[in-house]
Amino acid sequence: MNIRRVRRIAGRAPLGLMGACVLVCAACLVFVARGQQGPVTHSEDTSPPPMKYIPSEIRAQLDGERELKDRTRLSLELAEQRLARAAEETTAERFEQAGSELGVYQAVIEDAIHFLRNTGKIKNKTRDLFKRIELTLRSHMPRLETIRRSTPSSYAVHVKETMEFVRQSRTDALNSFFDDTVLPEPSDKNEKPGDEHAKGTPLSVTGKEKKPQQR
Repeated sequence: MNIRRVRRIAGRAPLGLMGACVLVCAACLVFVARGQQGPVTHSEDTSPPPMKYIPSEIRAQLDGERELKDRTRLSLELAEQRLARAAEETTAERFEQAGSELGVYQAVIEDAIHFLRNTGKIKNKTRDLFKRIELTLRSHMPRLETIRRSTPSSYAVHVKETMEFVRQSRTDALNSFFDDTVLPEPSDKNEKPGDEHAKGTPLSVTGKEKKPQQR
């Protein structure tokens, strides 16, 4: 609509009609301005983080193993299974399901380290289990990197978080391995008297060394 024409009409029109014409002109200008703008773009939203939990069937399996070695072995096997499932879901482009598998994977690893730490003072046997966990987690890093490269950015951020979790868990396992509260293994019962002295261990006798009594 020609604005000059509108003004001429408005000059001869009543006040109410003039106001209506002004509103129509304003609406036309707003419509034209919007038409000149580019399309509205939305940034890619990040998917919600996967839940880190242990399913009831896995919890029942873990609770059935109370011996440290067997419990650790089972935990690592279950973690391996979840990592393999995450890779399969990623290949099938089911990225949300892959994230769910990684959430369970993290929970199982976290539970394994927590279980070993709650055994009291760390013994040599426990240290070996911590080392086994660390070595297993080290082997998982290349597989997680492969999953990350095949995952869209909206989901890959959670794979990166899983990788960071693995790095921290490796550090925790190594710190426990080198803990100063390690208890020495019990001495061999068949050890002959005097072997301790031969190894350089000081005798628990104060003053001069007592001579063996003559029979």
